[in-house]
Amino acid sequence: MLALLCACAETKTASTEPYTVGSYTVTPINEKSGTITDGTNTYSYRYSTSGSGYSVTFSYPDGESYTWTENGSSGTGSASMEFDFAKYPSGMELNGVLSRTHPNVQKEKPVAVILVLLFVGAFNAAWPTGAWYLETGWKFRDAEPSDAALGWNRASGVLALIVAVILIIA
Repeated sequence: MLALLCACAETKTASTEPYTVGSYTVTPINEKSGTITDGTNTYSYRYSTSGSGYSVTFSYPDGESYTWTENGSSGTGSASMEFDFAKYPSGMELNGVLSRTHPNVQKEKPVAVILVLLFVGAFNAAWPTGAWYLETGWKFRDAEPSDAALGWNRASGVLALIVAVILIIA
């Protein structure tokens, strides 16, 4: 069984062949660095990964640099002080060229969040009375949940399941 699972694993090899994206030509040197040419200027790039994100630093012909950092669902860019945005494309634009084809830029899924949403969502949707007793009912003697409370628990459970499925798919 393990041999079958290993045989199905996809292996990716880093290609160092130049390729074109729009008006840019990307020439990878290795898996983490390379150059991008727009016909006039050549820009070098270097990737580094950390935790659930990555950063890529672009070096421009005049010695200036632009670093794009992405963690989870947000990204930020920072340019050196003398960077001329009118003269060169921003690092965000160059990162867009790379992110269309670069195999290392894969976003990790928040597995713990997905598992919590699946558990809480399934519990609330399948047993709204039990969920009500855990959150409110234990405080009162001989209390019964209202139909609105049960509906709210069931709806919140279904919503949590939908969010978990979206996180799994995305």
